[in-house]
Amino acid sequence: MANTIAALLHGRDNNFNLIRFLAASAVILDHSFALVAHDQAAALPVDVESLEIGKVAVDVFFIISGFLVTRSVVTQPTLVDYGVARFLRLFPGLFVATVFIAFVLGPLVTLVSWQDYFSDPRPWLFVPLTASLITHTLTLPGVFDAVPESGVIDPPLWTLRYESMCYVLLAIFAGLGMLATRGRAALTLALIFGGYVFVTFTTSLRGNISAIDSLARFVLCFFVGGALYLFADRIRLGLGVALLLGLAAVAAYGTPVFEMAYKLALGYGLIWFALVPAGPIRRFNLIGDYSYGLYILCVPILQSFVMLDPAITPGALFVCSFPAVLALAVLSWHFVEHPALMRKAWAGDCVGSLLHGVRERLAASFKSGAAAKALKVREAR
Repeated sequence: MANTIAALLHGRDNNFNLIRFLAASAVILDHSFALVAHDQAAALPVDVESLEIGKVAVDVFFIISGFLVTRSVVTQPTLVDYGVARFLRLFPGLFVATVFIAFVLGPLVTLVSWQDYFSDPRPWLFVPLTASLITHTLTLPGVFDAVPESGVIDPPLWTLRYESMCYVLLAIFAGLGMLATRGRAALTLALIFGGYVFVTFTTSLRGNISAIDSLARFVLCFFVGGALYLFADRIRLGLGVALLLGLAAVAAYGTPVFEMAYKLALGYGLIWFALVPAGPIRRFNLIGDYSYGLYILCVPILQSFVMLDPAITPGALFVCSFPAVLALAVLSWHFVEHPALMRKAWAGDCVGSLLHGVRERLAASFKSGAAAKALKVREAR
């Protein structure tokens, strides 16, 4: 079938970078309203925050990630190569961003002296604790203390922990052979979606535990994307189908099945937009993937502009801050993220060789220990 997902998926000739760029821009726009003084946001004729464009944008990231990362785990030679590729996509950019926030931006915007700033343990803990995804709420001394959202430094980072969980969960499924055949993949997806239905409709866990609610939300998004890849040769893409799914989601609004209907419609629509529209729009894919840098660096820059002008409006904040965030994202992609990804084959070989050496040493140690034990038994006789 000429218009199946598999038939339209040709290497990097697609609109995935454009989708992620737009989603990251939506996150910046959403935080432009969330971080200003409340009277500035309240003066607008539309309650933009209630539209939850940032939440939709994050769902977009997880669906696209599920599609592409599932392709990665299926096509990578080994799980080691898969793990290295995921690590290099996530952590080098995050590490450099946290160093920039703690040791470049922080000293420039702090309200305390540099002596007090650097004598405080928080700047020194910020990089290891934040870049390792242990926490995203650590504050810096005197940084953004005099803005409406006091002390808020980089809240979008909270979703990266769940992104990592999805990577690990997918690796477990692949390692157990649960994606090896179409039948196994279908059973695995049935178990995932069945677990989502069980937690959502038969327990109160999502209402009582925010971490469970977030995990259910993001796992659903991620594996909707994964399902679209795993059955890419069977799923045909058509604008009419995308519109029908969208209408079904609208009709389900306010009902218990809305979340599932909305994410199925969103997933199908995103893959349609990624693979069907062609022509000049595809040229955007040639410039690089700046979405990650936009996402992880936007709030510190937005907060800096709010600090400079506490009465700034949301629109002015977005317009003023976006070029600065984009410039940093461009630098991050070309000098950190992309160079790291270009070394994933080499890094995969190094890690693979290291693990092979460790296994050989453990095996040799086990054999020598077993031989020594057998010798003692013989001597005892």
